[in-house]
Amino acid sequence: MQKPAPFPEILARIHRSASTPTYVYFERTIRKQVERLRAALDHVPSRLLYAMKANSHPRVMKLFLEQGVGVDAVSPGELLLALRVGFSPESVLFSANNMTDAEMHFAQSQGALLNIGELSRLEAYGEAYPGSKVCARLNPEVGAGHHAHVITAGADSKFGIPVRKMPEIQATCRQYDLELVGLHQHIGSGIPDPATLWKAVSVMLDAARACPALTFVNLGGGLGVPYEPESAPLDLLDFSAQFGEAMQAYSGEHGAEIWFEPGRFFVAESGVLLVTVTTVKDNGDRCFAGVDSGMGHLVRPAMYGSYHEIVNLTNPSGVPRIYDVVGNICETGDRFARDRSIPEIREGDCLAILDTGAYGISMASEYNLRPLPAEVWVPEDNPARFRTITERRSPAQMVAELMRRSLD
Repeated sequence: MQKPAPFPEILARIHRSASTPTYVYFERTIRKQVERLRAALDHVPSRLLYAMKANSHPRVMKLFLEQGVGVDAVSPGELLLALRVGFSPESVLFSANNMTDAEMHFAQSQGALLNIGELSRLEAYGEAYPGSKVCARLNPEVGAGHHAHVITAGADSKFGIPVRKMPEIQATCRQYDLELVGLHQHIGSGIPDPATLWKAVSVMLDAARACPALTFVNLGGGLGVPYEPESAPLDLLDFSAQFGEAMQAYSGEHGAEIWFEPGRFFVAESGVLLVTVTTVKDNGDRCFAGVDSGMGHLVRPAMYGSYHEIVNLTNPSGVPRIYDVVGNICETGDRFARDRSIPEIREGDCLAILDTGAYGISMASEYNLRPLPAEVWVPEDNPARFRTITERRSPAQMVAELMRRSLD
């Protein structure tokens, strides 16, 4: 059974008007995900941040600003964009990994709270800005995620200060009169099981009890989404039941907020990548459906082996057949799907690649000098009034820009 495409008639209209490749984002889905998580945390003093690395388009960012959601920024560029969009410095947590001195000074100058995951950087920050507020990123030594490359805690992870070194964190803060206002963790991305996350949460709450002056504990993101048809959405009632009592007890005892900072959970299901079939090549034992996009526009299948449902918008009632859906990049790994049953694909058909709102355009490149896709926004109140929020450049425009940037 296929996962259905959202608003197929709207997607078909976008295909006709905006051509392809085009990313489409549905405002309604993002709002629903924010509401779902808030409802699961309504009995806990909490705050939500958006991990903007998932999708940093200004229109997406403005929606989170309107919703009263803060920002997790991991680079100076992300921090600067968040501020330009209108987020206050106080609503941004700066969590750059292996940050440079220049990045540290920039974030401090902008008024953002720094989230530091290395003891040496914490000491450098104390030397430069004694008496400042700071957050420490811990490694709870529990890791999980949909792929080894996105597990961000545990023995093999570069992220965070091992929780067993809390005494050293506290000693450094005392030495430089730093005010440790928060503790942070993020154990991985795309975690489907709340029980796995709970192992790390329990470690964090135990560590937090040793720091009575904290104003928040940030439990990170990593909440999974159902990419495959047989996958169920994250059970937020179960999530609330497992976490709620412990978080409420900690918050009530210490007066600290519980923060969460999802990225994928908020935006993944809002996005669809529309592509057009340019070639159908039947080699006998394998049938390839070639499209006008590729791994440069959506790298997750090639990088992680990730699954994305593919819907034939033009011929949804066709007789299903097994296809490899492949892109236009000069790499054998340029595949959106392998051995996938899809209603008959014909040259000229429009395919919708679902759940691409997170880590789609934000990880895209112009590899092979293929211009990036256009982007279209579908408003919640009137989906028929969709609008283009990023134009697709022509090859000539892209090359002209490259020449202008050249120092030769």
